[in-house]
Amino acid sequence: MIIVGLILKASYQLSRHRMGPLRLNLVPLLFALASGLIWRAGSLTGGQTALIIVLCLALVLITLLARRQGFIVFRRRELSPSSGHPELAPDEKVAVRATGFFEVRDKQRYFVEVTADFATMETREHIVMGRMLDSRFLVGAPKDDAGWWYIFFKPHTISEIGVGEVHFGLRARPAIKVGYEAGEGRLESVYLSFDEPLQMQRVLEDLHRDASVPH
Repeated sequence: MIIVGLILKASYQLSRHRMGPLRLNLVPLLFALASGLIWRAGSLTGGQTALIIVLCLALVLITLLARRQGFIVFRRRELSPSSGHPELAPDEKVAVRATGFFEVRDKQRYFVEVTADFATMETREHIVMGRMLDSRFLVGAPKDDAGWWYIFFKPHTISEIGVGEVHFGLRARPAIKVGYEAGEGRLESVYLSFDEPLQMQRVLEDLHRDASVPH
C-alpha cells in the first residue's frame, strides 16, 4: 500500500497545482502532443513517439483514477477496546488531518489530509477547521484556497461512523470516517486521521455520544 499511497499523494499534488491555467496532471497531454509534432518533423521514430504517448496517457489516466478515488484509500480496521479516556470538553480542539468537502462563505473545495482541528461546540455541533497554506509544488496552487475552511455537521445528520486507517503518502494513519447529510439530501464523508490512537479514541467516543448509529 506504500506505492499506492505515494501515487495518490503525487496525483493530488499534481491536480492541485497549476502551470499557468493548466493543472499539472494534464501537462503530460502537452508532452504527448509535442511528441507527435516532433515525430512529424522527423526527429523521433514512430516507435519512440508511440511509447511517449502511451506513457503520457497512462500518467493522465492514473491521476484521473486517483481523483475518482478521492485521492485516499480508507481501510476499515477493528479498534482495540480501551477505556478511561477523558471526554472532550466543549470547544476543545483536537489536532487532526482531514479529507472532505470544506466550505467558506459561498465557496466549496475538496481537500485531502489538510492540517485541521476537530471540536464539538456546546450545542453539540461538530466542526472541522482546516487551514490551507499558500502552497508551492513545482508551481503554485490557487491563491484563493489559502486560509481557513470549515466542515460542520450535527449528530442527527450522521449516517455512518467507521474506524480504520487512511492511506495517503508514505504511511497509513489511524482514521475515522464520518458519513453525514450535508443538506438537500446530499450525503458527504469526512475522514479524520490522527497522530495518536488516543486522540482518535476520544474523538470517536465524542461522535458516538449523540449520534444514532451503532458502535
